[in-house]
Amino acid sequence: MPGIEIHPLEDEHLADAARLLADRHERHRKSEPLLPDVSDFRPQLERDLAHELASGVVALRGEELVAYLIGRVEEDGLLGDRRAIVDFAGYAAAPNETEAVRDLYAALAARWVAAGATRHLAVVAASDEALTDPWLRLAFGVQFVWAVRETAPMKPVQAGVEIRKGTPDDLELVARLDRSLYEHQAGSPSFSGVPTPTDEEFRADWSDLWDDPELYTHFVAERAGRPLGHLVLYRRPTGDLRVPEDNIDLSHAATLPAGRRSGVSLALTGHALTWAHEHGFRSMTTDWRSVNLLSSRHWPRRGFRPTHYRLYRALP
Repeated sequence: MPGIEIHPLEDEHLADAARLLADRHERHRKSEPLLPDVSDFRPQLERDLAHELASGVVALRGEELVAYLIGRVEEDGLLGDRRAIVDFAGYAAAPNETEAVRDLYAALAARWVAAGATRHLAVVAASDEALTDPWLRLAFGVQFVWAVRETAPMKPVQAGVEIRKGTPDDLELVARLDRSLYEHQAGSPSFSGVPTPTDEEFRADWSDLWDDPELYTHFVAERAGRPLGHLVLYRRPTGDLRVPEDNIDLSHAATLPAGRRSGVSLALTGHALTWAHEHGFRSMTTDWRSVNLLSSRHWPRRGFRPTHYRLYRALP
């Protein structure tokens, strides 16, 4: 890009980069007030840079830092390869300098590919089209959505189900529900490519769900004594640019095929929003894969507003 120079991100650049990030987040919060109120942005940058295989670059126009980009290479245990990630605080640009993001990506992407990472992911603010556009013109597409909404007392859904707290006796049910989600996302149009774990692995993954009731809350929906679905709430740690204070995360929800389209998920979601409101949680976050047709239509209809997109590019 004419008029700018690309340099490695050094400590001397962090203060200016933090100001760009603060401006980006301020604009973001104007469109979504539930986002966290952050006062110090330098720790956000330092956290992204602290990863073992992280690196950053900046765009300078004369003496002025107009954009930065931080990314890391990591092993993907699910697919057995390497990927590169630009995280929540991973980039920002002055409003009239967003094109520089493409030059910064070109600089870091060469290092990522040399390190064996040919799948690239970048988290962008859902409301900032000017900052999303450069990534789209780099052949990225939306892969994943993070969203938020207010908690509230909800009118009970008349779906003929009883909702109760989950117990360790529900382990087999939870394993079945997680398997159904894996199998759904392995099909069209998702084609996730993620190997489905064995039944033993599903049980092992979920065996500690009920160990700490201060961390997880589990609800099960039954119809005539037959469990059909569940929902898991998680007290996700705060401190990043996504998770607000007084928030609880809807971290997992699934309905068995026999219960779908019969109001099971609606009843569970309404129950969870009411429970969260009664227990002092101001907001609820959740996420979904944009290519999952059921999820990408269901959660926005339940009032969840996208806050961030994870964009994805796989090199030939």
